[in-house]
Order: sequence, then structure tokens, then C-alpha cells
Amino acid sequence: MIGELHIRLAEDADAEALAAFGAKTFLATFGHLYPPEDKEFFMAARYSLERTLQDIRDPVRAMTVVYHGDDLVAFLDCGPLTLPVEAPEPDALELYRLYLDETQKGTGLAHRLMDMAIDWAREKPAPALYLGVWSQNERAKRLYTKYGFEIIGAYHFKVGNTLDDERIMRLAL
Repeated sequence: MIGELHIRLAEDADAEALAAFGAKTFLATFGHLYPPEDKEFFMAARYSLERTLQDIRDPVRAMTVVYHGDDLVAFLDCGPLTLPVEAPEPDALELYRLYLDETQKGTGLAHRLMDMAIDWAREKPAPALYLGVWSQNERAKRLYTKYGFEIIGAYHFKVGNTLDDERIMRLAL
């Protein structure tokens, strides 16, 4: 299946599909955790067309999209460190989101995108790549641990009025 995929940097024309895919994937994975008003607030703020265009156009951000035919099936979003890390290294970077459609899980695409994120960070060159992951997302934590990420802290990720218990993971580059 990977051979049939088209992987490239996101463009303005991807914004609508990217906003819809991000919202759909977030809700499928995490939607059960939040009351309706928190979901609605977060979806409007995080996955609006305007916010997605802003992210795509951000020159210090790298947004990669993956299409299977005309269907967006995954994306990778990386940029400057925003996590509340105590004494972070100068020029450290962050993997913000790596989202896959259910049809792509188990195909090796997540590994391919992880390799791309790490290569991007090394090319900067960044001393470390960080990410935040929900404390109960065992599948994601296993993937990140395979790549050498280590849990170095915790924080709360706000979704509306709900505070998620998140782990901060770091990979020394």
C-alpha cells in the first residue's frame, strides 16, 4: 500500500481536507474523553480552515500530507518547541501531530513519517525532538519508545475546559 501513496509538503489547496481529516482523526481517537461543549470549542479553534491555512503557511513549520489517490490518509506536523519543557535546549523542535487514517495503521506508514520527522529535525540541526502524548495512548508511546524517545515530564493539554494528562517525550539528536 505504501507504494501507492503520495507524500509531500502541505499546500494551501490541502487546507480543507487537512482540517477535516485532523478533526475526524482527533475525534475518532480522543472524542470519547470530552463533553460536547469542550469538543466543539477545541474543534473550532484547532481544526478551522483559517487555523489550518495559518499552520500550512508558517515558514518554521513542516506539514507533510499523505494521499492515497484523492483521499488524505495521514499527515505529519512539526515545528518549533512549544511544550512546557524545563530548560529546553536552544533550537529544540517538536513533533506536534502524526495522524493516520485507520486504513493506514499497521502498514508501516507511521514509521515512514517518524523517520521523516527525525530527518527533518536533524537537518535543522536540532539538538532534540520533543513530543506530547496522552498518558493513556499506549500504541503511540510504544512507537515513540522504539525510536528512542524517553518520557521526561508531564503536563496538561487543554481541550476546552478538560485537562488531559500528557507525557512529554524527548529524543536526543
